[in-house]
Amino acid sequence: MRAKERFSKEEIIIFSRQLALVMDSDVSLYEGLTLIKDKTQNPKLQSVITEMLADIRQGMALSEVMANRQDAFSTFIVTMIQIGEQSGELANTLNQIADAYEKEMDTSAKVKAAITYPIILSVLMLGVILLLVIEVLPMFNDILVSLGGDMPLFTKIIMQTSLWLGNNLIWISLALASLVGIAYFYSRSAKGQNFFDTLAFKLPIQKQIVSAITAIRFSRNLALLIRSGVNIGMGIKLIIPIFNNRYVKERLEKAVQLLNQGETPDKVFEGLQLFPWVLIKLFTIAQNTGHMDKMLDKAAETMEKELDNRLDRLTTVIEPLLIIVLSSLVGIILISVILPIINIMNAIG
Repeated sequence: MRAKERFSKEEIIIFSRQLALVMDSDVSLYEGLTLIKDKTQNPKLQSVITEMLADIRQGMALSEVMANRQDAFSTFIVTMIQIGEQSGELANTLNQIADAYEKEMDTSAKVKAAITYPIILSVLMLGVILLLVIEVLPMFNDILVSLGGDMPLFTKIIMQTSLWLGNNLIWISLALASLVGIAYFYSRSAKGQNFFDTLAFKLPIQKQIVSAITAIRFSRNLALLIRSGVNIGMGIKLIIPIFNNRYVKERLEKAVQLLNQGETPDKVFEGLQLFPWVLIKLFTIAQNTGHMDKMLDKAAETMEKELDNRLDRLTTVIEPLLIIVLSSLVGIILISVILPIINIMNAIG
């Protein structure tokens, strides 16, 4: 039974660390994989290792075994394993793979942590507004109508909007659910994926974050390959499959073509309009001084620090902004209720 999808980053990290430990010991590869299979509680990993053991018994190398399971291991990992076997540094290579994936997970965790609170606050804000508009305002509308007198135009607009939302809540919910469903199924199509993947690099604010995340991942993995002896063109070709964004894949495929035609790396990546200026600048320096792998690692560190600062600033701005918006909307609703009450009290007085 083959794995239906590739291993997650966390699964790759655990497997790489365990396998590296095996390679550093006196245990054979077959015995080590058997030990990992027996100890793991991951059914998918157990299934894949069982298949791998059958091939290893026939004398196949680890890289060949993994290459036969592209549904579980990416081309990038297979290539790194092959390089590790050829250099005699397989354990070190496995640890480098795990390190690269751990850093990617750390970056993803920082992004998720930065956007989680604003999302929760937005949902709560929407809930409070809907409660006021759909439940509270109709009650006040009945009270104001029973007291008599004309309501200001502003109050009438708010009250009519509230009543309309309350009466059509089911239809509005169905319409929104339909739009979400249409967007979801469209995003699953090839055309939809291209649209949304491209859109991620076009929207203000988001494009800077997505670009930085892509550049960090690109730099670290390419540095790892170059340090292992792979040339830059082949390195880019090998890391293309690790990206889920079709727009990124298309741009990197174009970069490989241009590099094969003799274009310089700095000019190629500047023309792609895919990465932050920091990476482009360090590419230029590396081209003149050498040490491309070190420059890529330096670029990844620099861009990660900038991403952290950008996320901190974004969170600092969004949180008070959401509170201001919520306070303003609640204030508008309260004013719409208080104004007619004041008019009625003045009329009585």
